[in-house]
Amino acid sequence: MESRPCYKKTITRYQEGKPILYYASQPEWIFSALKQGEDVVWLEVPFTLDNLTEKDTLLDRKNLGFPIVQQRIVANKKFLEANPVVKRWLELVQIPLADLNVEELRIKEAIDRLENNVSDFSLYRLEIEKIYSFLDRNLGSSHRQAKKWVKNNQQQFDRWLKEAKQMEAATTNQG
Repeated sequence: MESRPCYKKTITRYQEGKPILYYASQPEWIFSALKQGEDVVWLEVPFTLDNLTEKDTLLDRKNLGFPIVQQRIVANKKFLEANPVVKRWLELVQIPLADLNVEELRIKEAIDRLENNVSDFSLYRLEIEKIYSFLDRNLGSSHRQAKKWVKNNQQQFDRWLKEAKQMEAATTNQG
């Protein structure tokens, strides 16, 4: 089994037709590079640990034996109490793991370009501002990426906004 830093080796072995076995949690770029069901399959275990239910460990009807990681939005409690519409909107937002995996792959590819363009590269020695600047030039700003995601998912985004605005109308009518 290989850990996160060895994903590049995993991909190389796969491309060479050699067997691979790795573990990963999402979001992670390797899920965009190796497609579930096409290139790789989840391994299933015969049972779930005592403190977990199959509901906690099922993915694509396979028992993985460990809890499936859920991405969550966290926000300041006082801010959410003062902004119930924002709270409701954040509760509705669900960005698919596949989209997050694609974004992780874009970041990995940008870092690879950085490694290839800097002699004697050491990520820890480079000034953090230079790294951020390079990533921003190669990936675009977070704002630009968010706008692109919204454009590609406009109908879902509009439904979230509509429901949040309904919360706003209900809140206004109560007050």
